[in-house]
Amino acid sequence: MAALGTPLRTLRALLREIRHAAGRPYRDSPAYRHVLAAFRAHRVTSEKLCRAQQELHFQAATYLCLLRSARQHAALHREYHGRGERSPQEVAGLVGFRLPQQPGGKG
Repeated sequence: MAALGTPLRTLRALLREIRHAAGRPYRDSPAYRHVLAAFRAHRVTSEKLCRAQQELHFQAATYLCLLRSARQHAALHREYHGRGERSPQEVAGLVGFRLPQQPGGKG
């Protein structure tokens, strides 16, 4: 996992991933409300210094990594999952090759 960055950037990215996972009415989802409530409860104010802020930030960044990885895995699975027998042209195109043309216009 890369450097944590700022908590605001992590929060925005986390909410973006929740939007991708939940679909359109994502603001009504329990995950959205929980993340916002947790970030609001652990923010640093002038009256107190919350030691758990870094812990929450690390947990949020870890959860963000999990959500991103799951979304990317699903996209790769949809793209490359076996769909039965493929033609030689499809297989060659999948790996970036082209089949040679047959003389006489057969290929």
